[in-house]
Amino acid sequence: MDEEVAVFIDLENLRYGLLNYHGIEPDLQSLVEKARKYGRPSIMRAYADFSEHPSELNRALQVAGIEAINIPVKRTIYDRGGKSVERVKNAADMVLALDAVLEAIEAYTARRNKVFLIVSGDRDYVKLVTILRNRYDQRVVIVGVPGQVAADLVAAAGGEKDLIEIKQVPKADKHEVKESIVKMVKKGPAPLIYWSVRVIDQWAQDSRHNIPGTAKDRRDAINELLSEQVLIRKERTDNKGRQVTEAILDEAKAQELKYL
Repeated sequence: MDEEVAVFIDLENLRYGLLNYHGIEPDLQSLVEKARKYGRPSIMRAYADFSEHPSELNRALQVAGIEAINIPVKRTIYDRGGKSVERVKNAADMVLALDAVLEAIEAYTARRNKVFLIVSGDRDYVKLVTILRNRYDQRVVIVGVPGQVAADLVAAAGGEKDLIEIKQVPKADKHEVKESIVKMVKKGPAPLIYWSVRVIDQWAQDSRHNIPGTAKDRRDAINELLSEQVLIRKERTDNKGRQVTEAILDEAKAQELKYL
């Protein structure tokens, strides 16, 4: 019988590591295939505040068979020296660690061995890894983004690591990327009645819209369109009386810069 595999994904660490250093989104199907090298995945979970990530990511998790565990970020405003300061508390790593320990306890009690794939490079998981290995006698493999995995974390796992493979994406022409985004916005119709910068970014990252380049290329292109004032932020009140920030396409400016 194949050994069982338990996969616990710190989605923020994985996604932003790939985006910030390699300009790509996670390939969740390849992550599942990596898990299958070690045996039969019996549990696969990804932890994040999913309101901070594009909806396409949640759909990709469903297709890959990975359970999305939503842990909302807690934001607290407090006064410090007469200034309002926002404190952000993310408990996703704590919930991931607790779930992994509970899974290890269950395996240990049933006298079963599992392979635990911890998908993160964060040193904060060192204590979790040592508990899984030393107290519950489970094998742990660290899966992370190349160049973003703490050496102490790998050492705690007995040196076992299996890094994410980085696919080489052909370099995109910057003008072509911006041209594609502008045409997408012009074509519309805008979702939720109006475009916002966040929605433009989400649509640009969706493969169905065929925007060339990496995720980072597209995000950089949107920022440049804003700085060139091809896209203009405009405050307005929607039909429910709420203040929203709309992203308006200046078609004349887009034509001047040859995006249309």
